[in-house]
Amino acid sequence: MNQKILFQFPRILILMALFPFLTLAAVIFTPAFPYLAAEFQLQESEAQWMMTLFLFGAALGRLPYGPIANRFGRKKTLLIGLYSALIGTLLTIFSGSYLFVCIGRFIQALGCAAALKIGQTMIGDLLSGVEATKVFSYGALSFAILPAVGTAIAGLLTPFFGWRGGFLFFLIFTVLLILSCFFLEETAAKTDPTALQVKRIISAYADQFKNRSLVLWGCLLGLSTTLVCIFAQQAPFIASNLMGISSQEYGMLTLVPAFGVILGSLLTTTLANRVDSMQGILVGILVTLTGTGLMAVFFLSSWISGWALFLPQAIIQLGDVILYVNISSRGLSEAKDKSNASAIMLFVTGLVTILGTYLVGTFVPKSFLSLPLVFGLIIVLMLTIWVWTWYAAKIVLKTGE
Repeated sequence: MNQKILFQFPRILILMALFPFLTLAAVIFTPAFPYLAAEFQLQESEAQWMMTLFLFGAALGRLPYGPIANRFGRKKTLLIGLYSALIGTLLTIFSGSYLFVCIGRFIQALGCAAALKIGQTMIGDLLSGVEATKVFSYGALSFAILPAVGTAIAGLLTPFFGWRGGFLFFLIFTVLLILSCFFLEETAAKTDPTALQVKRIISAYADQFKNRSLVLWGCLLGLSTTLVCIFAQQAPFIASNLMGISSQEYGMLTLVPAFGVILGSLLTTTLANRVDSMQGILVGILVTLTGTGLMAVFFLSSWISGWALFLPQAIIQLGDVILYVNISSRGLSEAKDKSNASAIMLFVTGLVTILGTYLVGTFVPKSFLSLPLVFGLIIVLMLTIWVWTWYAAKIVLKTGE
Protein backbone atom coordinates (compact mmCIF):
# COMPACT_ATOMS: atom_id res chain seq x y z
CA MET A 1 0.00 0.00 0.00
CA ASN A 2 1.16 3.51 -0.77
CA GLN A 3 1.91 5.31 2.47
CA LYS A 4 -0.07 8.35 1.25
CA ILE A 5 -3.27 6.32 1.55
CA LEU A 6 -2.77 5.86 5.28
CA PHE A 7 -1.91 9.46 6.05
CA GLN A 8 -4.63 11.19 4.07
CA PHE A 9 -7.16 13.32 5.91
CA PRO A 10 -9.24 12.20 7.84
CA ARG A 11 -7.27 8.99 8.41
CA ILE A 12 -4.40 10.87 10.00
CA LEU A 13 -6.83 12.29 12.56
CA ILE A 14 -8.04 8.79 13.40
CA LEU A 15 -4.48 7.59 13.97
CA MET A 16 -3.76 10.63 16.12
CA ALA A 17 -6.79 9.72 18.24
CA LEU A 18 -5.53 6.14 18.62
CA PHE A 19 -2.11 7.08 19.96
CA PRO A 20 -3.25 8.69 23.24
CA PHE A 21 -6.40 6.56 23.66
CA LEU A 22 -4.84 4.44 26.41
CA THR A 23 -3.38 7.51 28.12
CA LEU A 24 -6.76 9.24 28.01
CA ALA A 25 -8.38 6.22 29.66
CA ALA A 26 -5.66 6.14 32.31
CA VAL A 27 -5.99 9.79 33.39
CA ILE A 28 -9.66 10.57 32.65
CA PHE A 29 -10.70 9.93 36.26
CA THR A 30 -7.92 11.92 37.98
CA PRO A 31 -9.95 15.08 38.73
CA ALA A 32 -12.57 12.89 40.44
CA PHE A 33 -10.17 10.58 42.28
CA PRO A 34 -11.03 12.09 45.71
CA TYR A 35 -14.76 11.78 44.87
CA LEU A 36 -14.33 8.08 44.13
CA ALA A 37 -12.46 7.50 47.38
CA ALA A 38 -15.14 9.34 49.34
CA GLU A 39 -18.09 7.50 47.76
CA PHE A 40 -16.65 4.05 48.42
CA GLN A 41 -14.99 5.10 51.70
CA LEU A 42 -11.55 4.06 50.53
CA GLN A 43 -8.16 4.59 52.06
CA GLU A 44 -5.69 6.20 49.67
CA SER A 45 -3.77 2.91 49.34
CA GLU A 46 -7.01 1.12 48.36
CA ALA A 47 -7.89 3.77 45.79
CA GLN A 48 -4.58 3.14 44.03
CA TRP A 49 -5.71 -0.36 43.05
CA MET A 50 -7.88 1.07 40.28
CA MET A 51 -4.78 2.53 38.63
CA THR A 52 -2.68 -0.58 39.32
CA LEU A 53 -5.23 -2.96 37.78
CA PHE A 54 -5.66 -0.63 34.81
CA LEU A 55 -1.92 -0.66 34.15
CA PHE A 56 -1.82 -4.44 34.56
CA GLY A 57 -4.62 -4.81 32.02
CA ALA A 58 -2.83 -2.43 29.66
CA ALA A 59 0.38 -4.47 29.85
CA LEU A 60 -1.32 -7.85 29.57
CA GLY A 61 -3.55 -6.67 26.74
CA ARG A 62 -0.61 -5.85 24.50
CA LEU A 63 0.51 -9.46 24.12
CA PRO A 64 -2.42 -11.08 22.24
CA TYR A 65 -2.81 -8.23 19.74
CA GLY A 66 0.49 -9.06 18.04
CA PRO A 67 -0.49 -12.52 16.73
CA ILE A 68 -4.13 -11.49 16.29
CA ALA A 69 -3.04 -8.62 14.04
CA ASN A 70 -0.82 -10.98 12.04
CA ARG A 71 -3.70 -13.42 11.63
CA PHE A 72 -6.68 -11.15 10.91
CA GLY A 73 -5.06 -7.85 9.96
CA ARG A 74 -4.59 -4.57 11.78
CA LYS A 75 -8.04 -3.07 11.24
CA LYS A 76 -10.09 -6.00 12.57
CA THR A 77 -7.79 -6.35 15.57
CA LEU A 78 -8.15 -2.66 16.35
CA LEU A 79 -11.94 -2.92 16.35
CA ILE A 80 -11.81 -5.94 18.68
CA GLY A 81 -9.85 -3.84 21.16
CA LEU A 82 -12.14 -0.84 20.90
CA TYR A 83 -15.25 -2.96 21.47
CA SER A 84 -13.59 -4.41 24.59
CA ALA A 85 -12.80 -0.89 25.83
CA LEU A 86 -16.45 0.04 25.31
CA ILE A 87 -17.66 -2.92 27.39
CA GLY A 88 -15.20 -2.14 30.20
CA THR A 89 -16.26 1.51 30.27
CA LEU A 90 -19.94 0.59 30.51
CA LEU A 91 -19.20 -1.81 33.39
CA THR A 92 -17.26 0.93 35.19
CA ILE A 93 -20.03 3.50 34.81
CA PHE A 94 -22.79 1.19 36.06
CA SER A 95 -20.76 -0.38 38.89
CA GLY A 96 -22.29 -0.25 42.34
CA SER A 97 -19.17 -1.37 44.17
CA TYR A 98 -15.48 -0.57 44.05
CA LEU A 99 -14.72 -4.19 43.08
CA PHE A 100 -16.68 -3.87 39.85
CA VAL A 101 -15.16 -0.46 39.17
CA CYS A 102 -11.74 -2.12 39.25
CA ILE A 103 -12.92 -5.03 37.07
CA GLY A 104 -14.41 -2.59 34.58
CA ARG A 105 -11.17 -0.62 34.47
CA PHE A 106 -9.20 -3.83 33.91
CA ILE A 107 -11.39 -4.81 30.92
CA GLN A 108 -11.24 -1.24 29.65
CA ALA A 109 -7.43 -1.36 29.73
CA LEU A 110 -7.34 -4.71 27.90
CA GLY A 111 -9.23 -3.10 25.06
CA CYS A 112 -7.44 0.26 25.08
CA ALA A 113 -4.10 -1.51 24.76
CA ALA A 114 -4.94 -2.29 21.13
CA ALA A 115 -5.07 1.37 20.11
CA LEU A 116 -1.43 2.39 20.62
CA LYS A 117 -0.09 -1.05 19.67
CA ILE A 118 -1.99 -1.22 16.37
CA GLY A 119 -1.31 2.45 15.65
CA GLN A 120 2.42 1.83 16.06
CA THR A 121 2.25 -1.31 13.94
CA MET A 122 0.41 0.43 11.10
CA ILE A 123 3.11 3.09 10.93
CA GLY A 124 5.85 0.44 11.26
CA ASP A 125 4.29 -1.45 8.34
CA LEU A 126 4.95 1.47 6.03
CA LEU A 127 7.77 3.61 7.41
CA SER A 128 11.15 3.40 9.13
CA GLY A 129 14.05 5.63 10.16
CA VAL A 130 13.65 9.39 9.93
CA GLU A 131 10.24 9.14 8.24
CA ALA A 132 8.88 7.00 11.06
CA THR A 133 10.33 9.40 13.64
CA LYS A 134 8.60 12.34 11.96
CA VAL A 135 5.24 10.58 11.81
CA PHE A 136 5.52 9.48 15.45
CA SER A 137 6.26 13.10 16.36
CA TYR A 138 3.12 14.26 14.55
CA GLY A 139 1.14 11.59 16.37
CA ALA A 140 2.62 12.79 19.63
CA LEU A 141 0.74 16.07 19.17
CA SER A 142 -2.42 14.18 20.05
CA PHE A 143 -0.85 13.19 23.38
CA ALA A 144 -0.95 16.88 24.21
CA ILE A 145 -4.44 17.57 22.99
CA LEU A 146 -6.64 14.59 23.78
CA PRO A 147 -5.68 13.61 27.38
CA ALA A 148 -5.45 17.26 28.45
CA VAL A 149 -8.77 18.29 26.92
CA GLY A 150 -10.43 15.07 28.11
CA THR A 151 -9.22 15.56 31.67
CA ALA A 152 -10.32 19.19 31.65
CA ILE A 153 -13.78 18.15 30.48
CA ALA A 154 -13.86 15.43 33.16
CA GLY A 155 -13.08 18.09 35.77
CA LEU A 156 -15.99 20.20 34.56
CA LEU A 157 -18.37 17.23 34.55
CA THR A 158 -17.40 15.97 38.01
CA PRO A 159 -19.60 18.37 40.03
CA PHE A 160 -22.63 17.24 38.00
CA PHE A 161 -22.02 13.49 37.55
CA GLY A 162 -19.53 12.70 40.31
CA TRP A 163 -16.61 10.41 39.52
CA ARG A 164 -18.58 8.92 36.58
CA GLY A 165 -18.45 12.21 34.63
CA GLY A 166 -15.11 11.53 33.01
CA PHE A 167 -16.10 8.00 32.07
CA LEU A 168 -19.27 9.27 30.38
CA PHE A 169 -17.12 11.51 28.19
CA PHE A 170 -14.79 8.58 27.47
CA LEU A 171 -17.77 6.38 26.53
CA ILE A 172 -18.96 8.88 23.92
CA PHE A 173 -15.44 9.30 22.57
CA THR A 174 -14.98 5.51 22.26
CA VAL A 175 -18.20 5.14 20.25
CA LEU A 176 -17.10 7.93 17.89
CA LEU A 177 -13.66 6.36 17.48
CA ILE A 178 -15.17 2.96 16.64
CA LEU A 179 -17.28 4.54 13.91
CA SER A 180 -14.27 6.47 12.59
CA CYS A 181 -12.06 3.38 12.35
CA PHE A 182 -14.20 1.99 9.54
CA PHE A 183 -12.51 4.63 7.34
CA LEU A 184 -9.04 3.17 7.97
CA GLU A 185 -7.33 1.02 5.35
CA GLU A 186 -5.64 -2.30 6.13
CA THR A 187 -1.84 -1.90 6.21
CA ALA A 188 -0.73 -5.52 6.59
CA ALA A 189 0.76 -6.72 3.31
CA LYS A 190 -0.55 -10.21 4.07
CA THR A 191 -2.00 -12.23 6.93
CA ASP A 192 -0.59 -15.40 8.45
CA PRO A 193 -3.11 -18.26 8.93
CA THR A 194 -0.76 -19.92 11.44
CA ALA A 195 -0.16 -16.83 13.57
CA LEU A 196 -2.53 -17.96 16.36
CA GLN A 197 -1.05 -21.43 16.78
CA VAL A 198 0.24 -21.74 20.34
CA LYS A 199 3.67 -23.01 19.33
CA ARG A 200 3.98 -20.24 16.79
CA ILE A 201 3.04 -17.57 19.34
CA ILE A 202 5.51 -18.89 21.92
CA SER A 203 8.26 -19.12 19.33
CA ALA A 204 7.58 -15.64 17.93
CA TYR A 205 7.54 -13.97 21.35
CA ALA A 206 10.57 -15.94 22.53
CA ASP A 207 12.50 -14.61 19.54
CA GLN A 208 11.50 -11.05 20.42
CA PHE A 209 12.50 -11.46 24.09
CA LYS A 210 15.94 -12.60 22.91
CA ASN A 211 16.36 -9.19 21.33
CA ARG A 212 18.13 -7.47 24.24
CA SER A 213 17.92 -4.04 22.64
CA LEU A 214 14.15 -4.33 22.21
CA VAL A 215 13.71 -5.29 25.86
CA LEU A 216 15.94 -2.44 27.02
CA TRP A 217 14.02 0.05 24.89
CA GLY A 218 10.84 -1.28 26.46
CA CYS A 219 12.30 -0.76 29.95
CA LEU A 220 13.40 2.77 29.12
CA LEU A 221 10.00 3.62 27.65
CA GLY A 222 8.38 2.07 30.73
CA LEU A 223 10.38 4.31 33.06
CA SER A 224 9.41 7.32 30.97
CA THR A 225 5.74 6.32 31.12
CA THR A 226 6.05 5.77 34.86
CA LEU A 227 6.84 9.46 35.31
CA VAL A 228 3.44 10.33 33.82
CA CYS A 229 1.52 7.61 35.68
CA ILE A 230 3.03 8.48 39.06
CA PHE A 231 2.07 12.10 38.50
CA ALA A 232 -1.49 11.05 37.57
CA GLN A 233 -1.60 8.92 40.72
CA GLN A 234 -0.04 11.33 43.20
CA ALA A 235 -0.98 14.79 41.90
CA PRO A 236 -4.76 14.63 42.59
CA PHE A 237 -4.18 13.96 46.29
CA ILE A 238 -1.38 16.51 46.59
CA ALA A 239 -3.51 19.13 44.81
CA SER A 240 -6.68 18.37 46.79
CA ASN A 241 -5.38 17.55 50.25
CA LEU A 242 -2.23 19.67 50.45
CA MET A 243 -3.05 22.59 48.14
CA GLY A 244 -6.85 22.80 48.42
CA ILE A 245 -7.34 22.80 44.65
CA SER A 246 -10.89 21.99 43.42
CA SER A 247 -11.64 19.35 40.79
CA GLN A 248 -12.56 22.05 38.25
CA GLU A 249 -9.31 23.95 38.82
CA TYR A 250 -7.35 20.70 38.71
CA GLY A 251 -8.95 19.78 35.41
CA MET A 252 -7.96 23.12 33.89
CA LEU A 253 -4.41 22.90 35.24
CA THR A 254 -3.96 19.61 33.36
CA LEU A 255 -3.91 21.73 30.19
CA VAL A 256 -0.52 23.15 31.26
CA PRO A 257 1.52 19.95 30.60
CA ALA A 258 -0.19 19.77 27.20
CA PHE A 259 1.93 22.69 26.03
CA GLY A 260 5.04 20.70 26.93
CA VAL A 261 3.80 17.77 24.87
CA ILE A 262 3.04 20.04 21.90
CA LEU A 263 6.49 21.61 22.07
CA GLY A 264 8.07 18.16 22.43
CA SER A 265 6.32 16.83 19.33
CA LEU A 266 7.47 19.85 17.33
CA LEU A 267 11.04 19.54 18.58
CA THR A 268 11.26 15.85 17.66
CA THR A 269 10.50 16.71 14.05
CA THR A 270 13.42 19.15 14.05
CA LEU A 271 15.70 16.77 15.95
CA ALA A 272 14.99 13.95 13.49
CA ASN A 273 16.86 15.88 10.79
CA ARG A 274 19.82 16.79 13.01
CA VAL A 275 20.52 13.96 15.45
CA ASP A 276 20.11 10.20 15.41
CA SER A 277 17.64 8.43 17.68
CA MET A 278 20.26 7.59 20.34
CA GLN A 279 21.12 11.26 20.71
CA GLY A 280 17.42 12.14 20.68
CA ILE A 281 16.80 9.70 23.56
CA LEU A 282 19.57 11.33 25.61
CA VAL A 283 18.08 14.77 24.94
CA GLY A 284 14.72 13.51 26.20
CA ILE A 285 16.26 12.18 29.42
CA LEU A 286 18.06 15.45 30.11
CA VAL A 287 14.87 17.45 29.55
CA THR A 288 12.96 15.31 32.09
CA LEU A 289 15.84 15.90 34.52
CA THR A 290 15.48 19.66 34.02
CA GLY A 291 11.75 19.55 34.81
CA THR A 292 12.36 17.42 37.90
CA GLY A 293 15.00 19.81 39.17
CA LEU A 294 12.69 22.77 38.66
CA MET A 295 9.90 21.05 40.63
CA ALA A 296 12.31 20.40 43.50
CA VAL A 297 13.43 24.03 43.50
CA PHE A 298 9.83 25.29 43.59
CA PHE A 299 8.84 23.08 46.51
CA LEU A 300 12.05 23.73 48.47
CA SER A 301 11.39 27.46 48.12
CA SER A 302 7.91 26.86 49.63
CA TRP A 303 6.02 27.93 46.51
CA ILE A 304 2.85 25.94 47.18
CA SER A 305 0.78 26.43 44.05
CA GLY A 306 -0.79 24.43 41.28
CA TRP A 307 1.68 26.07 38.90
CA ALA A 308 4.59 24.77 40.98
CA LEU A 309 3.19 21.28 40.40
CA PHE A 310 2.09 21.49 36.77
CA LEU A 311 4.66 23.79 35.15
CA PRO A 312 7.63 21.46 35.85
CA GLN A 313 5.45 18.55 34.76
CA ALA A 314 5.04 20.28 31.40
CA ILE A 315 8.82 20.19 30.96
CA ILE A 316 8.95 16.56 32.10
CA GLN A 317 6.28 15.58 29.57
CA LEU A 318 8.14 17.52 26.88
CA GLY A 319 11.06 15.20 27.53
CA ASP A 320 8.73 12.18 27.63
CA VAL A 321 7.50 12.94 24.11
CA ILE A 322 11.06 13.15 22.79
CA LEU A 323 11.77 9.82 24.48
CA TYR A 324 8.63 8.12 23.20
CA VAL A 325 9.15 9.17 19.58
CA ASN A 326 12.83 8.22 19.41
CA ILE A 327 12.49 4.96 21.36
CA SER A 328 9.50 3.82 19.29
CA SER A 329 11.23 4.67 16.03
CA ARG A 330 14.50 2.95 16.96
CA GLY A 331 12.93 -0.12 18.52
CA LEU A 332 10.60 -0.86 15.59
CA SER A 333 13.15 0.06 12.91
CA GLU A 334 15.48 -2.66 14.24
CA ALA A 335 12.75 -5.35 14.22
CA LYS A 336 11.70 -7.54 11.30
CA ASP A 337 8.37 -8.67 12.78
CA LYS A 338 6.86 -5.24 13.49
CA SER A 339 3.63 -6.53 15.04
CA ASN A 340 5.17 -8.89 17.61
CA ALA A 341 8.10 -6.55 18.27
CA SER A 342 5.67 -3.73 19.07
CA ALA A 343 3.68 -6.06 21.35
CA ILE A 344 6.76 -7.17 23.31
CA MET A 345 8.23 -3.69 23.63
CA LEU A 346 4.93 -2.30 24.89
CA PHE A 347 4.43 -5.32 27.18
CA VAL A 348 7.81 -4.67 28.83
CA THR A 349 6.88 -0.99 29.00
CA GLY A 350 3.67 -1.90 30.80
CA LEU A 351 5.36 -4.22 33.30
CA VAL A 352 7.91 -1.57 34.25
CA THR A 353 5.15 1.04 34.57
CA ILE A 354 3.05 -1.25 36.78
CA LEU A 355 5.96 -2.03 39.09
CA GLY A 356 7.06 1.58 39.41
CA THR A 357 3.57 2.98 39.92
CA TYR A 358 2.61 0.29 42.43
CA LEU A 359 5.78 0.71 44.52
CA VAL A 360 5.43 4.48 44.64
CA GLY A 361 1.69 4.38 45.35
CA THR A 362 2.13 1.84 48.15
CA PHE A 363 5.30 2.91 49.90
CA VAL A 364 5.95 6.59 49.09
CA PRO A 365 4.01 9.17 51.15
CA LYS A 366 2.18 11.88 49.24
CA SER A 367 4.16 15.01 49.97
CA PHE A 368 5.57 17.92 48.03
CA LEU A 369 9.09 16.55 47.80
CA SER A 370 8.12 12.93 47.12
CA LEU A 371 7.50 13.56 43.42
CA PRO A 372 10.88 15.18 42.53
CA LEU A 373 12.77 12.65 44.67
CA VAL A 374 11.09 9.67 42.99
CA PHE A 375 11.41 11.24 39.55
CA GLY A 376 15.11 11.82 40.15
CA LEU A 377 15.65 8.14 40.98
CA ILE A 378 13.78 7.05 37.85
CA ILE A 379 15.84 9.38 35.67
CA VAL A 380 19.07 7.90 37.09
CA LEU A 381 17.80 4.47 36.00
CA MET A 382 16.97 5.85 32.56
CA LEU A 383 20.47 7.27 32.15
CA THR A 384 21.95 3.94 33.23
CA ILE A 385 20.00 2.06 30.55
CA TRP A 386 20.96 4.60 27.90
CA VAL A 387 24.66 4.32 28.74
CA TRP A 388 24.43 0.52 28.73
CA THR A 389 22.70 0.48 25.33
CA TRP A 390 25.06 3.08 23.86
CA TYR A 391 28.11 1.11 25.04
CA ALA A 392 26.68 -2.16 23.66
CA ALA A 393 26.07 -0.53 20.27
CA LYS A 394 29.67 0.74 20.20
CA ILE A 395 30.95 -2.76 20.91
CA VAL A 396 28.84 -4.20 18.08
CA LEU A 397 30.16 -1.59 15.64
CA LYS A 398 33.73 -2.22 16.72
CA THR A 399 33.61 -6.02 16.56
CA GLY A 400 31.16 -6.25 13.66
CA GLU A 401 29.09 -8.87 15.52
